[in-house]
Amino acid sequence: MKRIYILFYCLFILGLATSCSEEDNYRTRMEKEREERSEYLAKNGFTSENLLEDGIYYKEIKAPTNPDAPKVEIGDEVAVYYTGYFLNGLVFENNVLKGKYEPMTVRIQHRLAGQIMDKGNVTGTIIQGWAIALLQMRAGTKARAVIPSNRAYGFLGTRVIPSNTTIVFDLEVVEVRKAAK
Repeated sequence: MKRIYILFYCLFILGLATSCSEEDNYRTRMEKEREERSEYLAKNGFTSENLLEDGIYYKEIKAPTNPDAPKVEIGDEVAVYYTGYFLNGLVFENNVLKGKYEPMTVRIQHRLAGQIMDKGNVTGTIIQGWAIALLQMRAGTKARAVIPSNRAYGFLGTRVIPSNTTIVFDLEVVEVRKAAK
């Protein structure tokens, strides 16, 4: 019986040691992400004025030519061109350079959610950072959004995007189809 208690105690101590190292590893990854993002922001002229309340840095690159262009709102369908890249400039996804030059249609469901639409069918979802950025835009706007991992792909990442990675998207809203009221 004494051996069982000793074994249990050893396993308990081992579990504590493992959980501490996982927490330390998580903190290290998050600190590294923050440092890399801060360097990118400083180098690319982002300031606290570009920070939205949800932690997204947003900068308009091109204003709409029409001052009365419709603003993106919840419920709208938005036709958008995009290029996504890492902080080092490496492009990981886009719909501009693929040769199609077709905008993607997104239906904004909530301030943190949207659906990718194709011929009226839902084919996927967008990351939270996209919804936040798109809701700042009007038809004809081109903007850059710097999206921390907690508003992108988080600690899971994807096949292409490592966990805890800040990503950047250039977004261009070419059309806003207003939701039926």
